[in-house]
Amino acid sequence: MDKKNQNFSVVSLAQQGIPIVTEDTKTRHNWVPFGIYMQDDFYFAITQTFSTSTTHAACVEGISDLIFGKGLYSKNEAFQQRLTKLVPQEETKKVVFDLKLYGNGAYQVFWNDEHTKIIKMYHVPVQTLRAEKLYDEPKIQNYYYCIDWLDHKAQRNKKKIPAFGTSTDKMEILYIKNYTPGKYYYSLPDWMSAFQFAESEAELSNLHINNISNGFLPAVMINMNNGVPAPEERDTIEDLIVRKFTGTSNAGRFMISFNDDPANKPTVDTINIENLHEKYRYVAEYAQDRILVAHRITSPLLFGIRTANNGFSSQSEEMKTAYSILSTMTITPFQNLITNVLGEALIEGGYEDTELYFEQLTPLVILSTTAEETGQSVEEVQTDINEAAENPDQIEEGLELEENVEIPEYGYSLAYQSIIK
Repeated sequence: MDKKNQNFSVVSLAQQGIPIVTEDTKTRHNWVPFGIYMQDDFYFAITQTFSTSTTHAACVEGISDLIFGKGLYSKNEAFQQRLTKLVPQEETKKVVFDLKLYGNGAYQVFWNDEHTKIIKMYHVPVQTLRAEKLYDEPKIQNYYYCIDWLDHKAQRNKKKIPAFGTSTDKMEILYIKNYTPGKYYYSLPDWMSAFQFAESEAELSNLHINNISNGFLPAVMINMNNGVPAPEERDTIEDLIVRKFTGTSNAGRFMISFNDDPANKPTVDTINIENLHEKYRYVAEYAQDRILVAHRITSPLLFGIRTANNGFSSQSEEMKTAYSILSTMTITPFQNLITNVLGEALIEGGYEDTELYFEQLTPLVILSTTAEETGQSVEEVQTDINEAAENPDQIEEGLELEENVEIPEYGYSLAYQSIIK
């Protein structure tokens, strides 16, 4: 009896490790790279998750909108007119978005020629900045600006810019970040623990689009039992099958085979995986839940996300309770961070009694329900919410406000071009 040898091989499938965020202080460069999978890919990886995870993108956009609210204002009416010119609302909105998505945000701060007054503040994309190594200094002295840190050619045109309060240059960088254990130069976004779940949600969407492109056909093995054709003929047969039976426009087609001998007919073996749709559904629901937890969202309804179990007797009750928790645990801390940093910077920049606060953006269903319960108008309820959320600055210095400081009309392009000149 003839014995046939059978060779088996183990195929190693793609594996993904736990993401570890690093500040590479041992690099030969003067700046500190910030990476997850590679040396300096943190911002690229974070942007990718935002672009590909639907739940994560909805959370980031929704929460950043609530943090910015209706804008940044001052309780000091005299300073409010100056604030509008100093820090345009659209610039602060961009900084808020960066702070929520990346965990870091930054302003370009422009001073007058005497370096006694701040005359303008612009948003600068935080992903374009890298901190200079500390060396013997107790705080970061400079930041490097580059349009694309993954492009080594672009790095040659990087621009060194002083950190706020460390120089007498006309332009400085005001960097805003939270404290993160184990990190000094940068901070992590508050949702970072759900990074892999956002990636999983993106991979699920990629899986489904491939299923659609393949006509929802199962994984199959087609055996041609009439001999082994030449390589060119094999390629022709494979291309023919792909053109006829894959793609959304080919769903529902069937195959006809003409054979001289039943023994040589093609056989199609289906590779079945039991309950695959249930496994995908579980992964999708679990990933969504973990993303919501990382963003500290009690009710997805606040951001237009409907889940199976809400746990409340009515949507209005759910949204009121959820908004209260979200406001206390997430929105207010972000607002306090920004107003405190900006307030201190403006005081150092020659202004006093800034008394900054964000006007709140409250869902209409909460305003109307509260108005019905209290007998107030919607406008009165909104005013009460704004007054409760105001965060005046704590620092005061005896600096006089100059009424005739010239405010240059920098455009966005000019503001960014000024960095690389």
